[in-house]
Amino acid sequence: MSKDIYKSDYDFNLPNELIAQHPLKGRTNSLLMHVDGNDFNIKKFTSISTGVTKNDCFIVNETKVIKSRLLLTKQTGGDVEIFILQIKSKYIGQCLTRGLNKNKKNQKLYAQQFPIEIQIIEDLGTEVLLKFNQSLQKLLESIGHVPLPPYLKRYDNQNDKIRYQTIFANDDKENSSAAPTASLHFDEKLFSKICSLSNVFKIDLSIGLGTFKPLPDGPIQNNAELHEEPFYISEDVARELSQAKKSGMRMIAIGTTVLRALESAWDNNKSTLSHGPQSTKLFIKDGYKFQFVDSLITNFHLPQSSLLMLVSAFGGKENILEAYNFAIKNKMRFFSYGDAMYIKKCLSK
Repeated sequence: MSKDIYKSDYDFNLPNELIAQHPLKGRTNSLLMHVDGNDFNIKKFTSISTGVTKNDCFIVNETKVIKSRLLLTKQTGGDVEIFILQIKSKYIGQCLTRGLNKNKKNQKLYAQQFPIEIQIIEDLGTEVLLKFNQSLQKLLESIGHVPLPPYLKRYDNQNDKIRYQTIFANDDKENSSAAPTASLHFDEKLFSKICSLSNVFKIDLSIGLGTFKPLPDGPIQNNAELHEEPFYISEDVARELSQAKKSGMRMIAIGTTVLRALESAWDNNKSTLSHGPQSTKLFIKDGYKFQFVDSLITNFHLPQSSLLMLVSAFGGKENILEAYNFAIKNKMRFFSYGDAMYIKKCLSK
């Protein structure tokens, strides 16, 4: 009988001063911990290019972050925050809300005296389906805020509009309510170097609740799933990656979103990646056997999170928690704007 898994098993104490509140001046100024088994070495992030060959495939998430946070007020003066998880159509969004009266179907809210009319279509529990009286895309472009993680405890600024976005974010893939943070460390020069040394592929996963929703208390069942997140792999990319995998090339996922998409799309029996629009609820935790990804570049994640569970499954739980302690001891910076780690070998194949 397998041992129950609890989120409290993935806890660690992090001094507040190690939570990166702002990005460093340069994208590549961050540090990178190389994790090779139980051997930990901290170098500059640019060291990622060391040892890269044409036998390596780097896969990145080209999603673009929408300015999905609306800060509004009620007619009574109370604050309302609407966080757009997914734009369902021109006027309809799937949202998280704070301060909104879900019992009142039609409401008028204000953004700096500018009226916005909304209609509650359906209360989904954690989320709510809202209809706006104007184009949601245009509304977010004009008054939306960068969806910084709540632990930053600050409002977004002009720099965040640039730095909470990857350099390869695709304007046609503007569909995420959080950034693929492992990719934030690449500037044009480093990315061009990686492209010249290896094989680089782009896929798209829309980042939402499946990535950042806190886990519930209590034991986590073996069949537990995360919130569904859509992703897309083009036919050409799927074909080329499938062939590369069969020929023994190394698959390096830049971020947990890329890893979850690739593991979800891979059919081990047919040795092929499925292509086209897809979705995943895959919850990777202790005991999962990785089929596609060989190496992982990822930031340092929140305690008791599904992302820490994923990384622990990939690099070995005790090993990863030891690496986190090593990072804390060496005052590395944590979370979205923090440093990164390069797990070179998957320990659960």
